Amino acid sequence: MPSFIDLFSGAGGFSEGFLQAGWKGKTYDFLLASDINPTCEVTHRMRYNEQLGLNTAFLTKDITDPDFIEVLCDEIKKRFGKTSVDVLLGGPPCQSFSLAGERRKNDKKDDLFSYYLKVIQVLTPKYFVIENVTGILTKDDGKIKERILNEIRNIVDYRALDAFIQKADRFVLRKQADQENQQKYHDCLRLLHVFSLQHKLETERRSDYLLILDALKHTGINDQQNAFVHDSILRTKLSIQNDELISFMNDLTDAFVEAFRNNKDIEEDQRNVVRQALSLYAHQTNLHEIQEKTKASINENHLNRSVYKSEFDSITDYLYLGDIINKMEDQIKELSNQVSGKKRNQAIAIMKRIEFVVQTHFDGVFSCLQEMNKIASDIFDADDLKTFLDSCKAIPLYNVSKPMTLIASNYGVPQNRERVVFVGCRNDQELITDIPFTCSTERKVSVSEAIGDLDFIGIGEAVTAYDKKFIAKFRRTKNGSIMRTVDGEESGDSSAKTYAEWSREGRLDVSRFPKLAEMQPVYTAANQWSDRDSAPSFSAELQNHETPHHNDLVVKRFALVRKYGDLVTAKQHEPDNPILATNKRNCTCLPADAPSNTVVTIPDDYTHYGEDRVLSVRELARLQSFDDSFVFQGKRTTGGDRRKVETPQYTQVGNAIPPLMARAIAMEILKHIK
Repeated sequence: MPSFIDLFSGAGGFSEGFLQAGWKGKTYDFLLASDINPTCEVTHRMRYNEQLGLNTAFLTKDITDPDFIEVLCDEIKKRFGKTSVDVLLGGPPCQSFSLAGERRKNDKKDDLFSYYLKVIQVLTPKYFVIENVTGILTKDDGKIKERILNEIRNIVDYRALDAFIQKADRFVLRKQADQENQQKYHDCLRLLHVFSLQHKLETERRSDYLLILDALKHTGINDQQNAFVHDSILRTKLSIQNDELISFMNDLTDAFVEAFRNNKDIEEDQRNVVRQALSLYAHQTNLHEIQEKTKASINENHLNRSVYKSEFDSITDYLYLGDIINKMEDQIKELSNQVSGKKRNQAIAIMKRIEFVVQTHFDGVFSCLQEMNKIASDIFDADDLKTFLDSCKAIPLYNVSKPMTLIASNYGVPQNRERVVFVGCRNDQELITDIPFTCSTERKVSVSEAIGDLDFIGIGEAVTAYDKKFIAKFRRTKNGSIMRTVDGEESGDSSAKTYAEWSREGRLDVSRFPKLAEMQPVYTAANQWSDRDSAPSFSAELQNHETPHHNDLVVKRFALVRKYGDLVTAKQHEPDNPILATNKRNCTCLPADAPSNTVVTIPDDYTHYGEDRVLSVRELARLQSFDDSFVFQGKRTTGGDRRKVETPQYTQVGNAIPPLMARAIAMEILKHIK
């Protein structure tokens, strides 16, 4: 049974879809989920531990924490022993990538891909999935997408890398290339030694960290002393000095100094720009540590809309390695135009070499391999070249096809939600290049088909049971009688059901999760799992089906939105109508006979197609393809400072990946995984 963990899990849309999937007797084992938001932990534990009876763990922790990977690995080991992780799922928060939202400089969410990929490098799953908004493909003129692909290529098999280094070291002695290419080859080989050492140092540091924490439990020191030692260790955990990198940068510095020795035409301050850049690059871990602390301060002190923000941004700008390299390269160009005399050729050669080495290291292992491949054909004979290339191909740990843009309605979801998916396949697994549609494009699930049986609720009401007479009446309507398979395709098969029936009766295999049928869904008002026992809770046939108390003005405004289709059009037709005097920029009436627009976290962005009201959490969950038995815990809405510690139900629903779309991804992996 392939296992999976779900990072950035939110309420659990990815997890839900993967647990629904099954192929030729194969299903998934759900090991662990993680999210920074404590309310998501409550929703997760209520669903997967209490309702389904699974042993799944939940880690409430920020992936940017310096000890996240150690704590994650320790939790997996304690709960599941030596169980490997076969599939890693993740949808890093997308606010900073969204085309519709504000893209904030130094929002740490922009860096979450890198942290996610570090987890992949440690866990080495057979497959991993990255899910995000389509805006990521065009952000920064496509540079973010290329960065993601490049970082995926730089996840390497270090055993294969070490074996390659030994072979490459021997190969270069057999034949000679021109001096410049020979130097590039040796420099790339030395950089591979740097990368290999860095991996060894980080692996040892992770192991040492866990050993020290375990040892602290037996020292007899009190909790305050323990916390002090732990925090002190944590602050320096990532300060790893790579002596190979420092030595390499020092050698380049020495060669640079020698080339410019006694050159009075070049001022010392000009030369120092290059020398200082090499020193900063050699000690880049220190720079990264300061950057991370600065970013943490921006977020901890809520400076994103502060007069101090630009000053804090400038700190991270100055410390960004890419900018340091750019300044150095600009200075090298200037020096190249100025240098003269007997050592001119020597000076230009070392400056070109410095640029090559620093940029190649900055781009990662894959860049080194590409450069070595360019040179290999001039160095090796046919047999050696084949051996070289075969060894080289084994180093990148993952293959990935181009990013796939998925539309949720093609997978049985009554919503035209677009998402980009990267599926990484370990080099011993089959490459996945497509997620086939499960629902024909002609007859997608519509909004009324999905939620029409729930429209027995009024404004400002909360209902906890289905209205069977209303459901029977809806079942006789055109949209209420369309029969479909579990994944949304129209079908006349005896096992087919309407979308609403699938939602009410559930898409999970009850024989696999027998606890699901033993009790009614349970809701708790707890926003943290530690409050579960003391917070009010109740069981009911139907949960999360409550509508807000709209006043008369809001009801009339929603009526106009329904009449004209959206708020903008309503204001155009009736510009002087005081009912439309609102600071809200947009509100759209959902279509009855087509899939909805993308479900969002703000409930009053949409009105019901047949009523002058917003949708309930349960109705929006239906548009996301969650089963009715899946209960979203905590408060229905919240605001202000409470959002730091609470994730309201509407937000949990709007941020989730639709389970049926996740199910399609899960099925495709099940069909290919070895």
